[in-house]
Amino acid sequence: MRALPQTKKAQMAALIKINNITGYLPLNLQEVLRTVGKEMEGLFQPYKAYFHLDCAELSLNQTGNGFEDNISYHHSDIRENCRAIKEQLPVIVYDSQRENCGVCKHTDQHQSHICVPLVSGFQVFGTLSLKSCTRIELEREQLELLLAITNQTTATIQRARLFNRLEQEKEMLEKANRDNEILNQNLKNTIRQLKAAQHQLILSERLAAAGHLAANFAHEINNPTGNILSRLECLELEAEENPLPETLRRDLAIIKKHVNRIAKITHGLLVFSRQSLQQVVPVRINELILETVDWLEQQFSRKNICFTVQLGDLPPIKGNQEQLHQVLVNLLTNARDAMPKGGVIKIITTVNTEKKELVIDICDRGSGISARHMDKIFDPFFTTKEAGKGTGLGLSISYSIVQEHGGRIEAESVEGVGTTFSIKLPLSDEGDLNDVRKKTDFNH
Repeated sequence: MRALPQTKKAQMAALIKINNITGYLPLNLQEVLRTVGKEMEGLFQPYKAYFHLDCAELSLNQTGNGFEDNISYHHSDIRENCRAIKEQLPVIVYDSQRENCGVCKHTDQHQSHICVPLVSGFQVFGTLSLKSCTRIELEREQLELLLAITNQTTATIQRARLFNRLEQEKEMLEKANRDNEILNQNLKNTIRQLKAAQHQLILSERLAAAGHLAANFAHEINNPTGNILSRLECLELEAEENPLPETLRRDLAIIKKHVNRIAKITHGLLVFSRQSLQQVVPVRINELILETVDWLEQQFSRKNICFTVQLGDLPPIKGNQEQLHQVLVNLLTNARDAMPKGGVIKIITTVNTEKKELVIDICDRGSGISARHMDKIFDPFFTTKEAGKGTGLGLSISYSIVQEHGGRIEAESVEGVGTTFSIKLPLSDEGDLNDVRKKTDFNH
């Protein structure tokens, strides 16, 4: 496998470090920006990195315009005076085309100046500036790297802003709980919901960050893997014409087996990084479950596993049928692997009219999941299976697909007893919900 150049290695190492710094919550925004700035200065020498932040948009407690390390704070002037923010495009200025910016000011010492807006939708958080006292023009690849880091930084600022709002709301609710015992139970329920929302936010951002990183790694690995496989096929054809020693044939088979495993993992990485709703159509979940069971039944029967299906009256929902089929296959395969001696997998569908959602429960009586692992089961690459038996991407992919459908996956497990995964998907519209209510009333 061809080794990466030193500059590529350094860039990859810096990107991984920036991803690790920005990919997790809770975080200290100022500290993260300082660290990202230092990493960027290492990547884009001899440029110096500066962040210019809009205090009003970020709700920062700064009484006036000020500067701290590589971060400056602004109020009304940043939107009015910065060209990059007005045009929402990067501005690159070299000494031959000098123009001043009211926010990202450069002096006669600065021969090169790049200003990139930190913008998410209609929200403007500020700018990221690179300045150098010598004229150094960045190559296209370096500019693409700069934009990628800027996008990651903007996402981090947005997450920190949302996280701080959740923290503020949580603190307000906790204070109200202390002040008024009458509302105690309601407040406890709300705090639990906030904590669950925080956990979902952390997990979804972790998955997003891992998805970007996974795509980069998969593309880097795919080409050399393809070359190795094509050479192996040539050697196998040559071995058919010219007999080779048995040990050499065995070695070729082992190499091919492991290269195919690498290819399978990179394919999984690409699938994981590309989850999005491409074709949304009315999906009849009960029919989809029956088709999936019919497709897997013969294969599972060889492992002494059978299905029990209890299907409620469900309206069609809007979704991507192929992706939802993949979720079912992933969860049913996990249930099969949890019962190496065989058993029964139970599938139950219901409608929760209060929460306006459709529920699919997949239950097994397998080995269960340890309590210490429950918080990690949807993390990318996490698996409790023995080496070579799983990539750790099945549940992560399933979580991303269900989240794209506006739903969620929940798991309950008792070690040594079994596990239930619940897929909860929103009903399409109020008309579907009324149909369900009428059927429920009629049955009663």
